[in-house]
Amino acid sequence: MEGAGVSEIHRYPLRPQGFEEPLFSTRESRRAVAEHLLGAPWLCRASEVGRTGWGGRSVHASEEPVEVERRRGRVLVLRPPGRRQRRRGGERKVVETLARWREVGGWWSEEEARDRVVVRALLSDGAIVDLAREDGAWSLVGTVD
Repeated sequence: MEGAGVSEIHRYPLRPQGFEEPLFSTRESRRAVAEHLLGAPWLCRASEVGRTGWGGRSVHASEEPVEVERRRGRVLVLRPPGRRQRRRGGERKVVETLARWREVGGWWSEEEARDRVVVRALLSDGAIVDLAREDGAWSLVGTVD
């Protein structure tokens, strides 16, 4: 599945035709709203990741601190010492930035609030990873196999 552009997502109707607030007043209305959202061309469920467009890859979520450094015009992702490392030195070069987005969640609660920038990157060893920057620190938050 190719990613949809922002304009395509913004043009998608917010609710099924004829629905007003509240959206979930009955069981039938909940089903209609769910079916409406499942019809969005830009929405992909985790169970569909291995299907067409993803090349049989799967997504693994993790939350591992990493360092991101710029050296001689290259961007490197480094694992902290003592962590399991794939390569000697634990550093991998960012070959290409594939996507960038902002995640905001838990805004209703100070304890659960999250506001971070996520970058999907292709690394020199062929891995595609999601790196998040939150409160000045970088984390590896997902890997696409």
